[in-house]
Formats: sequence, structure tokens, C-alpha cells
Amino acid sequence: MKNIYKISVILLFLIVLGSCQSKTAPQNENSEANNTPPAESSLLVVLLQKQMEVMNIALGTAKQINLGDALKVNGQLELPPQNRASVSAIIGGRVQSIAVIEGDYVKKGQVLAQLNNPQFITMQREYLSAKSNISFLEQDYQRKKALIKDGITSAKSFQQAEAAYNDGKSALNAAKSMLQLMDINVSGLENGKIISSVPVVSPINGVVQNIEINIGKFVASEQKMFEIIDNEFLHLGLKVFEKDIDKVKIGQKITFSLTTRPDKIYEAEIFAMGKAFDMNTRAILVHANIIGTHEGLLTGMFVEARIAISGKVVNALPNEAFINEKGLDYIFVQRNKTGDNIEFEKVQVNKGVSDLGFTEVVFIEALPKNDVIVTKGAYYLNAELQKSEFGDED
Repeated sequence: MKNIYKISVILLFLIVLGSCQSKTAPQNENSEANNTPPAESSLLVVLLQKQMEVMNIALGTAKQINLGDALKVNGQLELPPQNRASVSAIIGGRVQSIAVIEGDYVKKGQVLAQLNNPQFITMQREYLSAKSNISFLEQDYQRKKALIKDGITSAKSFQQAEAAYNDGKSALNAAKSMLQLMDINVSGLENGKIISSVPVVSPINGVVQNIEINIGKFVASEQKMFEIIDNEFLHLGLKVFEKDIDKVKIGQKITFSLTTRPDKIYEAEIFAMGKAFDMNTRAILVHANIIGTHEGLLTGMFVEARIAISGKVVNALPNEAFINEKGLDYIFVQRNKTGDNIEFEKVQVNKGVSDLGFTEVVFIEALPKNDVIVTKGAYYLNAELQKSEFGDED
């Protein structure tokens, strides 16, 4: 009887123990699930649009850039002389009005300013007087020409009439040409319309770069008033040193950036090579046409350029797109956007060659072509991610 009792107690103990284990096992699993977040959740960070603006975070995509062997050169943006104009007045005057401001685009013949000067009125009166006088001189010349045929007048009298008529024509043509240079409408003047001010017009299409006058200022003849530039024909002027001349030829592709904005890459192609060798710098000047947009480019800006010698076009991102942790490289890729909330994922990548402020990016797992990537400010985004991780631990 005692043995049966002992066996019953042992069986009851085992049943209770098994029941406790079956109840506690799920609790342990839930505990692990609650305390250990999924691996990918630690790689996600959400920012507000305002936070991105404050952190100066920029978004973009990977670019196809030639980062093969290249010749590094420096230069600046240039314009041919026919696409730059210094505007001055034919005859000096006082500035009556100014029709443009710096940065305005103007067309050839567009009025930039108006000048007035009493001399303008005098010149118009002299033209009208010369035009009236020429009628009398022509009639006198034709009359004496007929008379000399009949032997009624002397050769001297005819010659005097002819000389006076020719002088009158010269005076009239000179006065007319001067008025036309001043952009005074001669036809309107002949109808009695005398003007007191004359326009100063643009000789080319382009952008007003400099204005060196103001209302009421007296400008002398040929004094520069405006500078107009036509950036449509903006090109690169690069210095290639003597030892590298053999590596350069017409048609080679160039990538370049502004020294003040190295994160923006432009492309160009060599179209001419200088024939004059500069003995001081031991270099020749190479000219290259800019391919694509000229936005943000102005004449005189200094550039850093790479003349491609061998081609290696790769996916590349600005250097600021990468962060390095424990010897591994990462970028941030936009995943979702809900209202002002933007979610980014930290993605591991490999880095390749670097140049011009860009680095080749090798994706461990292929990304869709148009995936949006953080191209500037990845460091701040990573700091925000780490801050959120520490918050979760607390």
C-alpha cells in the first residue's frame, strides 16, 4: 500500500512539473521576441521632412561616372570674345533711365538705358538742315550742268556748284550715319519728330553681368556702361602640361567640377587644342565644349577636370553618401514615405575607386534602378539611427 502511495506521489509530481514547463516555454519565447527586435529593425530610421532640412540631407540616385585612368588638369570657364560685349555710348550724355538689372536676359537691339544731352538735339537739327540744303545744291548743280552744255555759264561756276553739291551730300550722309549709330529713327526725324534722349541698346543676346551707371550720372563717350555675356557658348579652357600633351586629343571626354562645388559633376568634350606653347607655364590650352546643362556655370569660374584616358564607367555616389563602421561601408536608401515621415534603411555596400569627390559603389544586393539614396548627410542620419537604438535599450 505504501508503495502504491509513493508511486502516485511521484506521478503527480511529474505531471505538475511537465505542466509548468509547457506553460513557461511560450513565455520564454515571447520574452526573447520582445527583448530581441528583428535584425532589420535596427537598420531603419524615420525622419521628418523638417529634420532633413535642418540636417541638410540631400537625396539622389547613383550616377554613371567614368572613374578610369584619367589626366588631372585645372582650368576655368571661358567665353569666345564674340559672345561677350562691353556696352558704351557713341556720344556721352546723362543717364535718364535704366531698363534692366544685373542678371536680366536681353536680346540683341533691346534698350538698356536712355541718355540725354542737348547735343543730341543739335545733331538732329543739323541733319534736317543738311537735308534741306541738299535740295538747293542739287538744283543749282543740275541747272549749271545744263547751262555749261549750252556754253552759257563758265566751267568755274559749274565746278563750284558741283563741289558744293558733293560736299552737301557728304555732310548729309555723315549726319545720317551718326544718327543711325545713336539709334535715332531718321524716318521719324524727317517727319518732324525730334527726340531729346537716345537709347543705349544691347549688341548681342545674353545676360547683363555688370551695370556701371546710375540715374543722373554723366557718362563720357566710350565709357563702359554694361557688360553682356552669352553663356550659350561657354566652354572649358584647360592647361595641359608639356609632359602630358601626347595623351590628349580632340574628341576625348572630360568630367569636371567647380572648385567651389565639387559634388556636382559636369561633362565636356575636347574640340580644339592650342598651337601656341606657353614658355612660362610649359603648357598648352585645350578647349572643350560642355555637354548638357550650363546651369550654375559662369564665365571665369575655376574647375578641376579629368580627361579620360581609359574608360571605366561605374555607379558612383558622392563621398558624403558613405559611412564606415567597424571596417564595413554603408549607405542609406529611402524605403517608405508617409506624409512628412520618411523611412530610410541602412544598407551595406562595397566601395571602389574614388575621384572628383565621388566613389564607386558596389551593391551587395542589387537595388532597383530608381531607388532614392541619401547623397549628402549620411553621417547625421546614422547618428540619428544610433540615438534611436540607445533609446530602445533604455
